[in-house]
Amino acid sequence: MALMQQAGFNLRALSIAPAGQRNLFIPRIATRYASTFRHRVSRALVPTSKQKFVHVAGQEMVPSQQLLLRAGMMRQSSSGIYTILPYGQRVLDKIEAIIDDELENIGCQKLSMPNMLTSDNWRITGRWETTGQEMFKLKDRKGADFLLAPTHEEEVTALIAKEVQSYRQLPIRVYQVGRKFRDELRARSGLLRGKEFLMKDLYTFDVSEEEAMKTYDEVLLAYRRIMERLGVPYAVAEADTGNIGGTHSHEFHILSRVGEDSVLSCASCGYTSNEERAIGIIPTEPTKAATKFRNSAQLPKWIESLDVVPRSAVRINPKIQFGILKKYTTDEIQPESCTLVAVATSGDRDVNGIKVSKAIGKMELVETLEELKALLGESKVDDMMLCIDQSLYPGQVPLRPKNVEISGSVPDEISAIARSENMSKSFKVVYGDYHNCKSGDGCPHCLVTKGSMEPMGMTRAIEIGHTFMLGTKYSQPLNALFMPATNQDPEPMQMGCYGLGITRLLASIIEASHDRKGIIWPTSIAPYRVVIVTSEDEGCTTAAEEVYDMVHKALDTRSSDVIIDDRAETTLGFKMKDAELIGYPWMVVVGKGFLRTGLVEVQQRETGEKWSLEWPSIYSFFQERGL
Repeated sequence: MALMQQAGFNLRALSIAPAGQRNLFIPRIATRYASTFRHRVSRALVPTSKQKFVHVAGQEMVPSQQLLLRAGMMRQSSSGIYTILPYGQRVLDKIEAIIDDELENIGCQKLSMPNMLTSDNWRITGRWETTGQEMFKLKDRKGADFLLAPTHEEEVTALIAKEVQSYRQLPIRVYQVGRKFRDELRARSGLLRGKEFLMKDLYTFDVSEEEAMKTYDEVLLAYRRIMERLGVPYAVAEADTGNIGGTHSHEFHILSRVGEDSVLSCASCGYTSNEERAIGIIPTEPTKAATKFRNSAQLPKWIESLDVVPRSAVRINPKIQFGILKKYTTDEIQPESCTLVAVATSGDRDVNGIKVSKAIGKMELVETLEELKALLGESKVDDMMLCIDQSLYPGQVPLRPKNVEISGSVPDEISAIARSENMSKSFKVVYGDYHNCKSGDGCPHCLVTKGSMEPMGMTRAIEIGHTFMLGTKYSQPLNALFMPATNQDPEPMQMGCYGLGITRLLASIIEASHDRKGIIWPTSIAPYRVVIVTSEDEGCTTAAEEVYDMVHKALDTRSSDVIIDDRAETTLGFKMKDAELIGYPWMVVVGKGFLRTGLVEVQQRETGEKWSLEWPSIYSFFQERGL
């Protein structure tokens, strides 16, 4: 009755109504009021499971995949495609709310772009042909080409090109949270590598490189604030621009042993870079792995006879990889030119294909000359190039390129794939950084600033965000131009692109924060911050609802972040194990002991700490902690 009075119901009117009407009217009010006032597990779709999910399609599941299934937060629809259930969606909504808050604070506006895009703009930028088989392509009934969007650079640039003409309309910062599609060859690891995923992408437009760089720095700071509010360990690494393009790039990683990326960082100065881009100072003393490595001996004799490796590296046996650098002529009738490229590193170093491609041209690398034939196809080799990595002359200054000549005849393996029997014996040797760095390499920043060899450490990590300074890569071809203040000719806008994988972030947080019992959610994004679990005793269930109300009031949030596990068919112990699996940050236990002692137990999921409290003090307990 007291609850009904608080809700503003006219009890006198109910009391004087005919008996039949009272019986029909009161239950409807009570049902509606109870269903909206308290969140209840008994009415939630949260199909938890004690089953140990280990393998799917022959692949071992990563922890986040197992736990999202067991905690009833997602279900697989097909390979690489998942349905997110209500608890998982609550987490995604909270992540998105944090992102919205921080991006709005730096002047970003939210919009929504289509998922099915026309091919027209993608053909203009050239990415219709270069993106590869990961792109989902389709045709409409008229035969027009479309794609399911893997990203939206072309779409947003074409939009802004139509709507912005003057410098007075800039800067513009627009973003969306939407679905992306990529046809992964081997979709695996649940939400970490799927075919359909949720992503936040922000696009910025400025009048100059200087202003675009200020925007870039502002967004980086906003990203850092987002990661700090999420409450998980992260790293920001210098990165390669890849297929997106641009001049400046950073990756945001969550540190995890199941990560596919490797991040190198210096504890002394904070320099951090991903493995593909990292520049490290190689120790001058060769490692045991380098001196004991034995190559397949396809080219080492060449290297020794040509005298292209410094004498200090005489104890290091090189490792070789091969590639084909193709150059196409404007006249399609003329045959293409192909250069055989051999990349030599020390035996303990892996060739970094990105560094090689940036230095001499894009190519694919293989281990043997036999594999090289598949890259050549019907083409033949016209000349050769040898790339000598710094790992073969550690501690020495970079050497200048030079031309060398093979003594004697061209080896049979090379002449067999040459276009001409009289292929020149002279070829170019270039020296540079073509290797992946590794733990123990010296920090380049410390060498310059301190003159000291500070070793870098390597950590496995999951990439969850990527920022790019695009410049005019998209605005120029798509005519996103503006009239500058000087009233000269129109200029292309300076663009930036900033992605953040939302579903990938969800899984990555679990990878970084779980134990054998289940998920350990950071308080800021937990599906519910507090769960009230109770035994089936009527006195306990009544007290649990009073506790619910006190906790809800103490949290002081607009939408309730408290839920009561009132399931009648399960035991108290089962509910507590479910609570640990789901990962509620706080659990309040109203057990049978409450009827004897008047005490309830509060447990913190992250630390395992427990408190026994008289139930009226629950309010002050949670209020003091400012949850």
